Amino acid sequence: MPFNPLKCVYGSFVLHQRYVLIIMMQLALLNAYHLRVVLNIAITEMVDRNVSSKVDACPEYVYEKLEKVEGGTFPWDNEAEAGVLYAFFGSYFLSHIPGGWMADKFGGRHVMGVCMIVSSIVTLLMPLGIRYGGSWGAIILRLILGFAQGPLLPTISTFIQCWIPKHQRGFLGGIAFGGSNMGAVTGSVFTGMMISAAKSWVVPFYVWGFLSLIFCAFYYLFVFSHPFTHPFITDEEKEYLAQEIKKPERFKVPWWQLCKSLPVWALLAGQFAHNLIFFTLLTDLPKYLKEILKMNVETNAFTTALPFFALWVGNIVFAYVTDFITNRDWLELATARKLYTTFSCVVPSSILIITVYVGCNRLLAQILVTVSFFLVGPFFSGMKVNVNDITIHYGGTIMAIVNGIASFAGLIAPYMVGILTTDESIEGWRICMWLLFGSSTALAIVYIIFAKADRQEWDYVNE
Repeated sequence: MPFNPLKCVYGSFVLHQRYVLIIMMQLALLNAYHLRVVLNIAITEMVDRNVSSKVDACPEYVYEKLEKVEGGTFPWDNEAEAGVLYAFFGSYFLSHIPGGWMADKFGGRHVMGVCMIVSSIVTLLMPLGIRYGGSWGAIILRLILGFAQGPLLPTISTFIQCWIPKHQRGFLGGIAFGGSNMGAVTGSVFTGMMISAAKSWVVPFYVWGFLSLIFCAFYYLFVFSHPFTHPFITDEEKEYLAQEIKKPERFKVPWWQLCKSLPVWALLAGQFAHNLIFFTLLTDLPKYLKEILKMNVETNAFTTALPFFALWVGNIVFAYVTDFITNRDWLELATARKLYTTFSCVVPSSILIITVYVGCNRLLAQILVTVSFFLVGPFFSGMKVNVNDITIHYGGTIMAIVNGIASFAGLIAPYMVGILTTDESIEGWRICMWLLFGSSTALAIVYIIFAKADRQEWDYVNE
């Protein structure tokens, strides 16, 4: 019998491998988001540009920039800064479909493993790339990072369809996908703390890069593509999963049927609505806090992280409630998916409108943004696991299509913010939030009309 590092026994308790898998999926996204958001915080100290606005929205505050930051500063203009920040999304969508297809066909273990290793190495090289290549060096490395991280979410959908019984997908799937939220929290907070303590924007890139490589070593020890290939799984759990989960067959992806499927288009609408909100705040909240409320790097990082912590908590709370309700037949699965997805898009975006009308009240703005993101929590047990309701074969491929196309929101929303806030006035931010509310509401309506929660006919192609 092989050595089992997870034979975690306390009395009669044994840690099941599907729970280990979910923990590792959350840690994978946690580390991936460390590598993704570190630049969003560090760039506030890297760019040597006058932060005083043409229209001083909050003159009672003064921005306090760190002096003599190790790593140097760079005279990048708005266009160069935007190019560095948004280059990630320029390549992010390209690897979704190839990555999701490979995960479905060959298994998710090596797809995710290679993606995490490449992401870690790119992050470690980022300070050198910026020092010797300037903004173009940063853009090239961010393009590579985006391409490397594209397959991660589709691969998690593949793992869920191979490992998680249907009655546990709302809760466990929500926890797995929630790693991105906690990664945004810890990545923002500790990046700001490291920059402030070390007086260096370089340090966080090395810290997160090395920690991610350490995670990769544990990942390859504990994560396997299927229950029947896992060397440490108990016979009882293997038999249970074999009964609960139909083993995927090997056949070609019905691309044309997927393109014609209205439930797939509904998933795309729901994902796009969510991404407009999520990526606007992930990328541009530090910009709002710096330019409008004049928060320094440490305060900015904490305030940026707090909403994502609330989102992580909301994700777990609503995920548990979803499975609790649907497993008791109190609410039909399709109704629950639609209710959660719509609520998580419309209500938070309406609260963000209120946020930009409270003026320069820092505390109230922090509270409103935090509450808004807590209420985004139902999304992950709504649309995100809805992918695995309609298929048992193509979870990774469909998630790749949906998340890949919807990732364009990561370019559209921040670009909209950049165009409308060139004078750094709060009026421009108000227009942005109204557009965000209108777009997310319209897309949520599309999801309500066309979303399904039962296996679709194109999934029975060989039966």
